[in-house]
Amino acid sequence: MSDLSAALQRGAARIGVVLPKSLVRFIGVGLTGLVVQTSVLTGLLQLHVDKSQAWLVGMLTATAVTWALNRRFTFGSSGRRRRHELFRYLLVTGAAQSVSYAMFRMFAFLIPRLPLPIGADLAAVVATDLGAVIATAVSYTGQRFFTFARVDDDGPADPDPKA
Repeated sequence: MSDLSAALQRGAARIGVVLPKSLVRFIGVGLTGLVVQTSVLTGLLQLHVDKSQAWLVGMLTATAVTWALNRRFTFGSSGRRRRHELFRYLLVTGAAQSVSYAMFRMFAFLIPRLPLPIGADLAAVVATDLGAVIATAVSYTGQRFFTFARVDDDGPADPDPKA
């Protein structure tokens, strides 16, 4: 993970942007999650699993992996019980995915109406990417300040945060 984080930091520095380490790690974890989701999806499709079911299993697997990696490398434990922290993670992830989809729909509607020489397929890709960038900002903010907010900033600690 540190090699990916270092590469992201170098890339940002080249264009004159300084990113917080936690954001760089968060992006690295997100890219890892994308690889996990794509790998699971591809493997299940090879086994002739329905594409919607394969997508869902891939997304759930990637979400579990990204929660664990963000907990370990990006933010650290919040001090809550793991199941409570995971529930918060799922809430934020669901909200971010909803934002991503809403932004995709909005941009997919608007981009073709702009005086740009791009086709419908490229417009869909651009809309997807713009939605993902906005959703990443929503997700990072929610995970940092809600999911992984330390318990002492948010209320009393659970007696056994590992349970």
